[in-house]
Amino acid sequence: MKLSQTLQNLLEEHGGEPLRIGNILEQTGEQGFGILCGLLIIPMLIPVPIPLAGLSTILSLIPFLLGLQLLLGYQKPTLPKRLMDIALSPKVSSIMLSGLSRALSPLEHLAQPRMKRISQKRTFQRLAGFCMAWNALLMGLPLPIPFTNLVPAYAILALIIGILELDGLFILLGYALTTATTVFFATLAGAIWLLVLKVLNVLGVG
Repeated sequence: MKLSQTLQNLLEEHGGEPLRIGNILEQTGEQGFGILCGLLIIPMLIPVPIPLAGLSTILSLIPFLLGLQLLLGYQKPTLPKRLMDIALSPKVSSIMLSGLSRALSPLEHLAQPRMKRISQKRTFQRLAGFCMAWNALLMGLPLPIPFTNLVPAYAILALIIGILELDGLFILLGYALTTATTVFFATLAGAIWLLVLKVLNVLGVG
Protein backbone atom coordinates (compact mmCIF):
# COMPACT_ATOMS: atom_id res chain seq x y z
CA MET A 1 0.00 0.00 0.00
CA LYS A 2 1.27 3.47 -0.89
CA LEU A 3 2.22 5.67 2.04
CA SER A 4 -0.28 8.35 1.00
CA GLN A 5 -3.06 5.74 1.12
CA THR A 6 -1.97 4.67 4.60
CA LEU A 7 -2.18 8.31 5.69
CA GLN A 8 -5.65 8.62 4.18
CA ASN A 9 -6.74 5.56 6.15
CA LEU A 10 -5.43 7.11 9.37
CA LEU A 11 -7.36 10.29 8.60
CA GLU A 12 -10.57 8.36 8.06
CA GLU A 13 -10.18 6.15 11.13
CA HIS A 14 -9.29 8.95 13.54
CA GLY A 15 -11.27 11.83 12.08
CA GLY A 16 -12.71 13.98 14.85
CA GLU A 17 -10.70 12.42 17.68
CA PRO A 18 -7.19 12.87 19.12
CA LEU A 19 -4.48 10.83 17.43
CA ARG A 20 -1.89 9.28 19.76
CA ILE A 21 1.68 8.74 18.61
CA GLY A 22 1.27 5.19 19.94
CA ASN A 23 -1.75 4.62 17.67
CA ILE A 24 0.30 5.60 14.63
CA LEU A 25 3.07 3.14 15.49
CA GLU A 26 0.64 0.34 16.33
CA GLN A 27 -1.28 0.68 13.07
CA THR A 28 1.64 1.17 10.71
CA GLY A 29 4.16 -1.44 11.92
CA GLU A 30 7.45 -1.19 10.03
CA GLN A 31 6.07 1.76 8.06
CA GLY A 32 5.89 3.64 11.35
CA PHE A 33 9.54 4.68 10.94
CA GLY A 34 8.68 6.64 7.81
CA ILE A 35 5.15 7.75 8.61
CA LEU A 36 5.92 9.19 12.04
CA CYS A 37 9.15 10.86 10.90
CA GLY A 38 7.35 12.32 7.89
CA LEU A 39 4.48 13.53 10.03
CA LEU A 40 6.74 15.41 12.41
CA ILE A 41 8.90 17.07 9.76
CA ILE A 42 5.90 18.52 7.89
CA PRO A 43 6.24 21.94 9.64
CA MET A 44 9.92 21.98 8.57
CA LEU A 45 9.14 21.39 4.88
CA ILE A 46 7.30 24.70 4.59
CA PRO A 47 9.69 27.60 3.78
CA VAL A 48 8.38 29.94 6.48
CA PRO A 49 9.93 30.75 9.86
CA ILE A 50 8.79 28.48 12.73
CA PRO A 51 6.63 30.76 14.94
CA LEU A 52 7.28 28.97 18.24
CA ALA A 53 10.82 29.05 19.63
CA GLY A 54 12.13 25.57 20.31
CA LEU A 55 9.45 23.83 18.22
CA SER A 56 12.02 22.42 15.80
CA THR A 57 13.91 20.87 18.73
CA ILE A 58 10.76 19.20 20.04
CA LEU A 59 9.66 17.89 16.63
CA SER A 60 13.11 16.53 15.80
CA LEU A 61 13.38 14.37 18.96
CA ILE A 62 11.26 11.45 17.71
CA PRO A 63 12.83 11.34 14.19
CA PHE A 64 16.22 11.30 15.94
CA LEU A 65 15.23 8.33 18.12
CA LEU A 66 13.67 6.44 15.20
CA GLY A 67 16.74 7.05 13.05
CA LEU A 68 18.92 5.56 15.79
CA GLN A 69 16.64 2.52 15.92
CA LEU A 70 17.01 1.99 12.17
CA LEU A 71 20.77 2.31 12.60
CA LEU A 72 20.68 -0.35 15.33
CA GLY A 73 18.61 -2.71 13.18
CA TYR A 74 15.21 -2.48 14.88
CA GLN A 75 12.49 -4.23 12.83
CA LYS A 76 9.70 -2.07 14.27
CA PRO A 77 9.83 1.37 15.87
CA THR A 78 9.29 1.79 19.60
CA LEU A 79 9.28 4.82 21.86
CA PRO A 80 9.14 5.55 25.61
CA LYS A 81 5.59 5.52 27.00
CA ARG A 82 5.66 9.26 27.63
CA LEU A 83 6.23 9.89 23.92
CA MET A 84 3.77 7.18 22.87
CA ASP A 85 1.05 8.90 24.91
CA ILE A 86 1.45 12.25 23.16
CA ALA A 87 -1.86 12.99 21.43
CA LEU A 88 -2.40 15.35 18.50
CA SER A 89 -5.69 17.23 18.49
CA PRO A 90 -8.11 16.35 15.65
CA LYS A 91 -7.38 19.65 13.90
CA VAL A 92 -3.60 19.35 14.19
CA SER A 93 -3.50 15.67 13.17
CA SER A 94 -5.73 16.38 10.16
CA ILE A 95 -3.54 19.27 9.02
CA MET A 96 -0.30 17.30 9.48
CA LEU A 97 -1.54 14.07 7.88
CA SER A 98 -3.06 15.95 4.94
CA GLY A 99 0.12 18.00 4.57
CA LEU A 100 2.32 14.92 4.53
CA SER A 101 0.01 13.23 2.03
CA ARG A 102 0.20 16.26 -0.29
CA ALA A 103 3.99 16.39 0.01
CA LEU A 104 4.35 12.68 -0.74
CA SER A 105 1.77 12.29 -3.49
CA PRO A 106 3.81 13.77 -6.39
CA LEU A 107 7.00 12.09 -5.17
CA GLU A 108 5.32 8.68 -4.97
CA HIS A 109 4.71 8.85 -8.71
CA LEU A 110 8.47 9.12 -9.19
CA ALA A 111 9.40 6.48 -6.61
CA GLN A 112 9.45 2.81 -7.54
CA PRO A 113 11.25 -0.35 -6.39
CA ARG A 114 14.71 -0.17 -7.98
CA MET A 115 18.40 -0.53 -7.20
CA LYS A 116 17.55 -3.38 -4.82
CA ARG A 117 21.18 -3.86 -3.83
CA ILE A 118 20.81 -0.55 -2.03
CA SER A 119 17.14 -0.43 -1.03
CA GLN A 120 16.94 -3.95 0.44
CA LYS A 121 20.38 -4.34 1.97
CA ARG A 122 20.47 -3.87 5.74
CA THR A 123 23.80 -2.02 5.59
CA PHE A 124 22.33 0.75 3.45
CA GLN A 125 19.16 0.87 5.54
CA ARG A 126 21.24 1.29 8.69
CA LEU A 127 23.23 4.04 7.00
CA ALA A 128 19.91 5.68 6.11
CA GLY A 129 18.99 5.46 9.80
CA PHE A 130 22.23 7.20 10.74
CA CYS A 131 21.52 9.92 8.16
CA MET A 132 17.99 10.37 9.52
CA ALA A 133 19.28 10.73 13.09
CA TRP A 134 22.04 13.13 11.99
CA ASN A 135 19.63 15.30 9.98
CA ALA A 136 17.14 15.31 12.87
CA LEU A 137 19.92 16.44 15.22
CA LEU A 138 20.87 19.31 12.90
CA MET A 139 17.21 20.15 12.29
CA GLY A 140 16.64 20.47 16.03
CA LEU A 141 19.44 22.95 16.69
CA PRO A 142 17.88 26.10 18.20
CA LEU A 143 19.46 28.47 15.69
CA PRO A 144 18.03 32.00 15.30
CA ILE A 145 18.50 31.76 11.52
CA PRO A 146 15.41 31.20 9.33
CA PHE A 147 15.10 28.11 7.12
CA THR A 148 18.12 26.25 8.52
CA ASN A 149 15.88 23.23 9.16
CA LEU A 150 14.58 23.09 5.57
CA VAL A 151 17.48 21.16 3.99
CA PRO A 152 17.76 18.43 6.67
CA ALA A 153 13.97 18.01 6.56
CA TYR A 154 14.05 17.31 2.82
CA ALA A 155 16.96 14.92 3.33
CA ILE A 156 14.84 12.96 5.83
CA LEU A 157 11.88 13.01 3.42
CA ALA A 158 14.00 11.53 0.60
CA LEU A 159 15.29 8.79 2.92
CA ILE A 160 11.75 8.00 4.13
CA ILE A 161 10.46 7.58 0.58
CA GLY A 162 13.45 5.46 -0.38
CA ILE A 163 12.98 3.12 2.58
CA LEU A 164 9.19 2.78 2.29
CA GLU A 165 9.10 2.43 -1.51
CA LEU A 166 12.29 0.32 -1.67
CA ASP A 167 13.76 2.91 -4.02
CA GLY A 168 17.55 2.94 -3.93
CA LEU A 169 17.68 6.12 -6.00
CA PHE A 170 15.77 8.08 -3.35
CA ILE A 171 18.01 6.61 -0.65
CA LEU A 172 21.06 7.83 -2.58
CA LEU A 173 19.37 11.22 -2.95
CA GLY A 174 18.92 11.24 0.83
CA TYR A 175 22.63 10.50 1.27
CA ALA A 176 23.51 13.36 -1.10
CA LEU A 177 21.21 15.80 0.71
CA THR A 178 22.71 14.69 4.03
CA THR A 179 26.17 15.52 2.69
CA ALA A 180 24.92 18.92 1.48
CA THR A 181 23.31 19.54 4.87
CA THR A 182 26.55 18.70 6.68
CA VAL A 183 28.57 21.02 4.45
CA PHE A 184 25.98 23.79 4.93
CA PHE A 185 26.02 23.55 8.72
CA ALA A 186 29.82 23.26 8.82
CA THR A 187 30.09 26.42 6.71
CA LEU A 188 27.54 28.15 8.92
CA ALA A 189 29.43 27.14 12.07
CA GLY A 190 32.67 28.45 10.56
CA ALA A 191 31.05 31.78 9.67
CA ILE A 192 29.58 32.15 13.16
CA TRP A 193 32.95 31.34 14.74
CA LEU A 194 34.72 33.96 12.59
CA LEU A 195 32.06 36.50 13.54
CA VAL A 196 32.55 35.73 17.23
CA LEU A 197 36.32 36.16 16.88
CA LYS A 198 35.82 39.46 15.08
CA VAL A 199 33.48 40.75 17.80
CA LEU A 200 35.92 39.68 20.52
CA ASN A 201 38.72 41.42 18.64
CA VAL A 202 36.69 44.64 18.41
CA LEU A 203 35.95 44.43 22.14
CA GLY A 204 39.62 43.85 22.85
CA VAL A 205 39.02 40.43 24.35
CA GLY A 206 41.44 37.59 23.63
